[in-house]
Amino acid sequence: MSTETKSASPNNTSDSGNQHAQAKTRLASHPDAKPETLEKLSTKGDVDLTQRVAENANTPTSTLDKLANHDSPKVRIGVADNLSTPPELIEVLANDENPDVRYRVAENPETPISVLENLTADDNPYVVARAQETLEKVLSISERADDLMLKEQYAEAEALYRKLVIGLEEYLGAQHPEVGKALHKLAAVLVPQKREDEAKELEVRANAINSAKGEIS
Repeated sequence: MSTETKSASPNNTSDSGNQHAQAKTRLASHPDAKPETLEKLSTKGDVDLTQRVAENANTPTSTLDKLANHDSPKVRIGVADNLSTPPELIEVLANDENPDVRYRVAENPETPISVLENLTADDNPYVVARAQETLEKVLSISERADDLMLKEQYAEAEALYRKLVIGLEEYLGAQHPEVGKALHKLAAVLVPQKREDEAKELEVRANAINSAKGEIS
């Protein structure tokens, strides 16, 4: 009686490997992924996987710091796209040799205004145009509202400040410090309109945002 030894099919082995890789990629992209898990995934050597880690808002700053200097531009782009990347790393990436990385820095709404202003002088015209567009989105409404407030056109300024708050909440998130600053301005424009109670409510919201971010209001 003969016996046959069964071996795994090459196709089955390949499918299993692909499923494992896909599972790791999904984990790296998951919004609830744990920081320590993302740290481990960042060391696996796969560029696409590492890019997903770089893009994840839960990735630790220490990991983002390493990935900001990764050999692959795709990974550095992931760090540039990440809304949780600290300003000091964004500033480093704004000087990246790869224009695609600098473009994504210019596209990131979390990029500090000073960095965006510097990128408007970039030697790549696409980076310049994107930095200008991002700056305009953030600043145009605010500047017009400030000008109206100085002219004591309070109702018109209020309308723009309210639009600014909504835009920043959609663009940066409701708990971003810039939203807190906009709320302060909206509160200030309500006071001369004899709407102190509304102004106080807005100040409470603004202070809560700034306190959550560890900022002094």
